[in-house]
Amino acid sequence: MISPVVVDGLRLRWFVPPELGETVRWGLAWNADRPRRWAVAEPAWALTAEVRVSSKPLMWRLPRDGTDVREPEQPAIGRAGALQLMFNADPPVPSRIDVTGALQLVAGTARDDPNARQAWIDFGEDAATTGIVRRLRLMSLESDMLPDPKIPQGTDWGWATRQFVPGSERFYELARAPRALRSYQLTDREWGRRREDFLLVDLETAA
Repeated sequence: MISPVVVDGLRLRWFVPPELGETVRWGLAWNADRPRRWAVAEPAWALTAEVRVSSKPLMWRLPRDGTDVREPEQPAIGRAGALQLMFNADPPVPSRIDVTGALQLVAGTARDDPNARQAWIDFGEDAATTGIVRRLRLMSLESDMLPDPKIPQGTDWGWATRQFVPGSERFYELARAPRALRSYQLTDREWGRRREDFLLVDLETAA
């Protein structure tokens, strides 16, 4: 089974870059609130994962409806074959979830860096995935501050969040992973449009 994994510039500084054909042990996460964020990575990718509750404590998030009442989230682990992923579920935790978009690397082969070591402590060893790196690509995307459709909006007020600009994606095949990823402003406007590079990994795990 092949799954797309996105590695951002921060994680590439914390963890050793993967090599083609290498067997890696990674901590992977999926954002249940924003599966479309990474949909451009591999639009046709989807899987159904069995779910178990994580031993991590209950978390709280800002409400989606604009009220002042925080909403609970339960850290959970999804599993499909040998692939595992962490995500935050709305109670009651479902027995399975449909996963789309892409996974994100949150813990990898650590450099001599306290942030890398802390990432594994925060993630949890019981949710790790072992797989083989089958493909490396550079994914370059533009983003801008745009109205967030998941947050209530008024006629003259609302919330904006950084979102990817549709059609801005560019992909480049790689023989080896870069040592760093670029991120730069495209305009003089503060919080304006910017282009950011990501490492996109095809990770093979047992079905």
